Order: sequence, then structure tokens, then C-alpha cells
Amino acid sequence: MNAAELMHRASAAGVVMVVSQDGCLQLRAVHPPSDHLLAELAAHKVEIITVLNAANDSMPPNSWLFAVASLLGTRPAVLLEEGHLEPHDLVELADADVVRVADIIRASPAWIIRPPRVDQTAEIHAMEEVKPQYIILTAATASQVWRDADAENTNHLMSCDECHAATGRYCEAGVDLRKRYNNTPMEASE
Repeated sequence: MNAAELMHRASAAGVVMVVSQDGCLQLRAVHPPSDHLLAELAAHKVEIITVLNAANDSMPPNSWLFAVASLLGTRPAVLLEEGHLEPHDLVELADADVVRVADIIRASPAWIIRPPRVDQTAEIHAMEEVKPQYIILTAATASQVWRDADAENTNHLMSCDECHAATGRYCEAGVDLRKRYNNTPMEASE
């Protein structure tokens, strides 16, 4: 197994890996990983450090936020909703060590004395009122028949000296094209 596959397995198990300033591999996880996974990580430690050091680009903001949230045993949305991190932090702290940021949040009074979070169950969600969905029709979502009628009408208006849409004046061909355009529904018929 190569280092990238092993790192992916470790990440799926909730393990966050970083290289410390002194070049050591540090592992953090909410739940202890299996002994087998730890043994494999130890066996491939040098390769993993090389891969992590090679990825010298800053971590994408969403990945960084997810890594911090994983270390704190919460969801990324909780960190933003409760004000532990601000949206601008995702850009400004993208190069910061996720372990250090998680430690700072964990030590902050706002984190320590926060009220316990109660997540709604699926039963409560099922009881919420279902709001109707509204579909906004635009030329981009219109049926091909409507787009053809629109194109024919517009092309005729642009080339015909007798037709003037602003005043409602049309030649015989323009009247027919305008009627076809007005009577063609934007949505495709089923």
C-alpha cells in the first residue's frame, strides 16, 4: 500500500495528520484509530511526511475547516454558527496548523462554557411544514420548442423594416411569428 492510500484510509477513520515545525508526524483523532492502522502509519511515516511536505500549497478553506472540526469532534457548521471561527478566518488561517487552531478553540472560554448542542432528530424534521418549491423559468431552462419560436420571432424583428415590437406593429409574417412565440409554453410538455 502506498502512502497516499494509507493517508486516505487514515483520513476516513478520522485521523488528521500534520507535520510539526520540527519535522515530526503528528496524529490527532477524536476516537483512537485501530492498532493495525497505527502500525501501518508508523511503518510509512517517512513517506507520509514527504507527501505532506510536498503539499506545500495552502489547504483549501473547506478542507481546513473540516480538519479543525474533526479535531474538535464537531461539525464545520457548528464552528461557524457559534462564532468560534468567522468566514474570513477560512482564508486568513488557511496556512495555519489545524492542530494549533483546534487547541486554541478548545481552550477558549466560549468553547468551554458553550451550552450543549441538541441536534434535531429526523422525526422533528418530518413534522416541519413542507414548503412549496418554485421553479423560475428562464431562456436557459426553457424547452427547445420555445427557444426555436423565440429565435424565429427575434430574427424576424431584427430583419423586418415593417415590424416594430415596441409599438405592437407587425407585418403578416411577424403577426404569425409573434402569436407562435406567445402561445408556446416555456416548459416542456410531458
